[in-house]
Amino acid sequence: MKRCKCAVSLFVFIIFLLSSQLAVENCWSGEHAPNVHWVFCIDTSGSMKTRGHMDLLKLITERISGDFLDVNNKLIKTGDRVTILSFDETVRLEETSLYQTENDLSPVRKKLTDLNKRRGSLTFISESIVQGLDVVQKYDKFFHTNALYVFTDGKSEPYSPKWPPEKIEDRKKRDMENFQRISLAGKDPRLNVWIGVLKWEAFEDARSLVSRLGEGGHLVDLTNFNRLSLEKALTDFAQTVRSEVRIQNIKDIDFGTIPYKGSEPYQKSLSFSMQTDKTLESPALTASIKFDPDNPSEIKEEPQIEIQTTEDKMVLSFQMTNGNELDPGTYRGKLSLSPSQTHYGALVIEPSQFAVKFKKSGVVRSYFWKGAAVLILGPLLLIFLLNKVRRKMPIKI
Repeated sequence: MKRCKCAVSLFVFIIFLLSSQLAVENCWSGEHAPNVHWVFCIDTSGSMKTRGHMDLLKLITERISGDFLDVNNKLIKTGDRVTILSFDETVRLEETSLYQTENDLSPVRKKLTDLNKRRGSLTFISESIVQGLDVVQKYDKFFHTNALYVFTDGKSEPYSPKWPPEKIEDRKKRDMENFQRISLAGKDPRLNVWIGVLKWEAFEDARSLVSRLGEGGHLVDLTNFNRLSLEKALTDFAQTVRSEVRIQNIKDIDFGTIPYKGSEPYQKSLSFSMQTDKTLESPALTASIKFDPDNPSEIKEEPQIEIQTTEDKMVLSFQMTNGNELDPGTYRGKLSLSPSQTHYGALVIEPSQFAVKFKKSGVVRSYFWKGAAVLILGPLLLIFLLNKVRRKMPIKI
């Protein structure tokens, strides 16, 4: 009896492990890939907490924790990842968390609070960016877009003049290698790096790094908090990374009526107006339909749906290859739109779901219209032909 209970417990445990593994794989599947990986590199050098001046480190950590991570502000979304790195003389990976529930953000908030106790020396900016890129690369295949933010108040100061010459040369060499890596990273279209400058002294070094990043680099002036607040900067970051597509004036979609018997696959194309936000490209979209279980018959093969877009139009092309196998009646379901995995950043589609339907004609309905056409057009054609014949007949005197 005891062996039987152990065997049952072991079986349940194995099933639990397999279920957990499947859940993880589903979470990271291409269809459900998270939107954005947010990486924050925060300067923890002593100048961030200079006495008699604004506590910049506390300002940064509180704004990220309170404003950016507040789910009510909708700057981050379920499936996003948040990573925190700190840097001064060295760079440290403090915390990384995948946001699925509110509890997942608690370790990130705690680590941000703990950062306020730091008071390091030096400012190794290039190393913070490179290690941030390493974290980005580790999770790259799971995300549409990567956003790396560096907050610093100082000039790049990777080494101290008091160090031994050998150590200084090693650090200079590392700094140059970092600049080369940063230059290559700027060619990645799915990477954006923002360098938030908190003091005027940091501008030139930050501008140099941004220029190496090309289009992927952004310099953000945070020196005057009355003019450009950190809260607004964080909001702008999120809105820049997460573009929007709005489909206009659609509540449901009717794909028409499939004939009772057809020699070729049924096709129907519909065009809708669309607005794209913060982009000049045509968004790459995909679509799928989940059918209701109470439809007249089971749809064994998913219909093909192709989407073609311009900046202001979306064309849905619906194709059903096995329409002849369906029972007559009205079929209903829900169509979901999502970004293509090829590339379009973290795209928000509003609305992203629509009620859809199409009808399968029955034999009576199919032949009714054909019969009606014969009954209506037949006599008209007969009258027309008779009139033609009468006109050609000889006139009797």
